[in-house]
Amino acid sequence: MQPSNPPFPLLVSDLDGTLLTNQKTVSPETIAALVLAREHGMSLAIASARPFRMIQAVIDPEALALFDAVIVSNGAAIFSSDGTHVLHEDALAPEELAVLITHLRALYPDAGFGWESGTAFGSDRRLLDLTARGGVLRDPHPDRLSDLPTTSAHQLVLAPGEGVPRDLIAAIRREIGDTYAVTDSLGGVVEISPARVTKADAATVWAESLGHSLAQVVAFGDEHNDLPLLRAAGLGIAMGNASDEVRQAADRATATNTDHGVARALRTLLGFDEATPLPRFEKNS
Repeated sequence: MQPSNPPFPLLVSDLDGTLLTNQKTVSPETIAALVLAREHGMSLAIASARPFRMIQAVIDPEALALFDAVIVSNGAAIFSSDGTHVLHEDALAPEELAVLITHLRALYPDAGFGWESGTAFGSDRRLLDLTARGGVLRDPHPDRLSDLPTTSAHQLVLAPGEGVPRDLIAAIRREIGDTYAVTDSLGGVVEISPARVTKADAATVWAESLGHSLAQVVAFGDEHNDLPLLRAAGLGIAMGNASDEVRQAADRATATNTDHGVARALRTLLGFDEATPLPRFEKNS
């Protein structure tokens, strides 16, 4: 007998290391489980450090259409799945960005800086050079270079010339203060947003727009920037590949992203065992 109502009406999932395999694809098993969740009345959202254009680059339009909302840049904006509607956004002003970059550039002269402005990514030349080396999950372009931004941005990123971004988080927090959220999602950069901007805050906005609360959300994640969401959601589930800190903050853990952890957890939540056939998902030709 199939369950008639999902235990959590909303799902919010991280992308890299969670929905995506290590090959940056969403497995057929995970897509089928998302179809199953929708068929049982769940509304779905992605919550990623990626901007919208870089989410589109790794998820087929048919799969992306399964989601009702796409939270980008660690919560700075919420888009419809087709990118045509902005439900919410919270940006840093160009003057504020200039102060931050000038201060951090003095401390980290070998670092490169970039800024997410919704549909485009601007940067200084140093970030362009660092990206060419590999390991930086951003897309700077020679035609969009400047020392400082001239428009507002959803997120400021810093790519260190040497070292690991995560190792700089505590020091940068001390330098710029509690007004800002400083995170890392293994994209090769430190991510800086207003402190009021987190995946948890954006998920709250989305949930309330549907008449729900964060207590009615099941959330999936694997990295440092997922911590506020996993802690605040009604049910926070850490991936099997998550760090110890993330696993300890979550309510429970599932399998790794390469072993379809989101799909396995969804099947359990909805009351289906491994032998139950999942719905077919046919891509449009």
